[in-house]
Amino acid sequence: MKYIPFSHNMDGVDTASAMLEIRNLTKVYRLGSVAVRALADVSFDVLAGQMVCITGKSGAGKSTLLHQLGLLDQPTEGRISLNGQEVTRLSDWARSRLRLAYLGYVFQEFALLHELTAHENVYLPGMMLGGLDYRRRAMELLSLVGLGDRSRHRPKELSGGEQQRVAIARALINQPRVLFADEPCANLDTVSSRMVMETLVKLNTGMKLTVVFVSHDPEDRRYAT
Repeated sequence: MKYIPFSHNMDGVDTASAMLEIRNLTKVYRLGSVAVRALADVSFDVLAGQMVCITGKSGAGKSTLLHQLGLLDQPTEGRISLNGQEVTRLSDWARSRLRLAYLGYVFQEFALLHELTAHENVYLPGMMLGGLDYRRRAMELLSLVGLGDRSRHRPKELSGGEQQRVAIARALINQPRVLFADEPCANLDTVSSRMVMETLVKLNTGMKLTVVFVSHDPEDRRYAT
């Protein structure tokens, strides 16, 4: 597995501040009497505003690592700090609240609700937070990812690349501090992959958003160099 940090020019952002601190992270799965070590003593930092690519062969533990960082799973050993707060041993409820309030996650399989429009898919998570006008914000985010004219379309009426950009817009509805993307281009053609990756770079440079993404394609390292 390889960790490649990339820092753009970020005026006003304290790039010396670690958004994520990962120390001695280990994850062991038990399959009957067999212990499978998916992660072994992993340590590194992600600074605020960085765009980090995690690359490696299939089975190297890339997605497992991202699940730990995104608080979707708990490590067997080690610790993770988010913006200075140790989050590894929080309760399931506290971890869920942190994910909802501070983190965005883009899945390989898009994970859109097919009976809803693009607009509805984007604003639905925001309804759990309350307060803001999330319907309006959802339209702004769809325009940001180049899909303002596709807001009334359902997923089956969108290309794979468009569906993934809807998923990116949805991941931004809570104004996250960190955006995680797990193999966001794995199911896309070359043109769609480039558009998705350029969207992530745009978010990193324009919104100064910390982005951590996983890819098995070594060519994607160019987005983090």
